[in-house]
Amino acid sequence: MKAPSFKPRSIAGRLLMFSGIFVTLALVVAAIVLWLALKTVVREQVDQRLDTQIGALAGAVTRDAEGRIALSAPLDAPPFDRPSSGWYWQVDAGEQRLTSRSLMNGTIDAPPPRQDLRHVLTGMPTSGRGGDRGRGPLYLRQAVRSIDGVTLTITATAPMIALVGPALRALFWLVPCMLVLGLVLMAGTLWQIRFGLRPLKSMAANIDAINRGECTRLPEEATAELAPLSLKTNALLAANEERLAATRMQFANLAHGLKTPVASLLLALDGKNDPKGALRSLAARIDNRIKHHLAAARRVMASSNNVASTDMAASLADLYRAIGQIHAERRIAFDSDIPPDLRVACDESDVEEMLGNLIDNAFKWAASRVTVRARRDGPTVRIVIEDDGPGIPLDRLDAVLLPGVREDERVPGNGFGLSIVNELAGLYGGSLTLEAGTVGLVCVLCLPVAVGVAG
Repeated sequence: MKAPSFKPRSIAGRLLMFSGIFVTLALVVAAIVLWLALKTVVREQVDQRLDTQIGALAGAVTRDAEGRIALSAPLDAPPFDRPSSGWYWQVDAGEQRLTSRSLMNGTIDAPPPRQDLRHVLTGMPTSGRGGDRGRGPLYLRQAVRSIDGVTLTITATAPMIALVGPALRALFWLVPCMLVLGLVLMAGTLWQIRFGLRPLKSMAANIDAINRGECTRLPEEATAELAPLSLKTNALLAANEERLAATRMQFANLAHGLKTPVASLLLALDGKNDPKGALRSLAARIDNRIKHHLAAARRVMASSNNVASTDMAASLADLYRAIGQIHAERRIAFDSDIPPDLRVACDESDVEEMLGNLIDNAFKWAASRVTVRARRDGPTVRIVIEDDGPGIPLDRLDAVLLPGVREDERVPGNGFGLSIVNELAGLYGGSLTLEAGTVGLVCVLCLPVAVGVAG
């Protein structure tokens, strides 16, 4: 079983999905970068405050006559005056120790300061992590100073929350702003997609106009990306017209090839060899068909750019008058439902050829009734011819559309009627399908709608 695909089927959907993923990833990356940048800025500010405190302590340490260290001035200014705040300082000189008031007689658990060559030469404080006897993690800065021959280790700390708290508070406002920015970007992307795909919609409208017969070619495309497609489409339309003309020419050649033999046959038939006139009537019908195809070929060759338009109701009325008389002895009821303003973009003779074959077949096989109805279905006209005859088995519906295939030899015919209808419909971009009805056969002929048909 094929796994379902979540890939959008439209170009706009694909572009919108890609833009959504891209914008989301961009915002996530931007949030991470901003988070790191904010942490760096906050850390630099904390380092500066701690280094200032270390510098002040180093300048205030003195030794008394007994060699004990002390501060020449109190240095417990805020925030180093708040007990258990994490903002501490501590000065170690061997066994002697000075601490900030905020430590409350406690001590800072700190590793030995890292003293590489750069820090030894510059005296820069080093960073590290420590604690204050279980009260929480600390961020610390340490420096080693030598005063009056005594080596001092000066430590200043800040709570770890001081490094991330300001950044978190900044993100609290920044994240909603970035979400709003993401929505604005998606809205802009949607507008960009609509604007960018407008030439495609315009091209689709022009193609619909060609299908309706309002024009024959796509206009020159100003969009550089669509210009080659417009040229290739126009070339394809021209090629289709050439193929249609070639097919009609083949019909004309066939008609020319049969015209002389049929004319000879009409001359050869008389009252002696055809006393009832049945053969002469059949030969006359063949001669009329040949003349029709020759006339159609001449019309197409004379004006290949004219868009045909045929009144469906009028054509059907003419056909019924002719076919109804041929099958009058069978007393078949005929019902039709054709809107009076319904027209197809096909040559009138071709419409009569297609409908004539289908209706004649329906009358041949019908038991009591033939129904014809037509409706507009988008850019096409859907014509349905139904009869209440024996119908065709489902496995034979496609086969009878092939040239020369007949379903029942007991009824007169040559097996070419349905194939001719199918071929003519295809030349106009239409189709012929056969369906099994509740009773009998249903023929569905789809042809392009003519200009000005409202539906």
